[in-house]
Amino acid sequence: MAQYNLELTDKDIKITAAATAQMAALAAQAEEPVAGIRVYVNGGGCSGMNYGMTYAETTTSLDKTKNLAGFQLVIDCIAFQYLKGCEIDFVQDEHQSSFVFNHVFQSVGGSGGCGSCGGGQH
Repeated sequence: MAQYNLELTDKDIKITAAATAQMAALAAQAEEPVAGIRVYVNGGGCSGMNYGMTYAETTTSLDKTKNLAGFQLVIDCIAFQYLKGCEIDFVQDEHQSSFVFNHVFQSVGGSGGCGSCGGGQH
């Protein structure tokens, strides 16, 4: 069986220094040893895709990976199709902190709106 585990490049996914530092901290805080931080995509429809992260307990030959300082980023081949070309950032202010996925609609040719419900980008 062919191996599809490919190394992600900066052209594939950009990860800011702030996001890298936060992901490394999360990987270090895991209660059990983990293979890395897995980025996933789910949902769809009018609200668009949802992007998130979880601990990767294992990796498969269908995962794309990137070794970063303190952890390995893991993205399965289906999620990668929705994430290709995006930037993952971590933003923090006095009220909240979160990971932000920038440029995801550009990377898949979408507009961010749902034509069937009359919604659109504002």
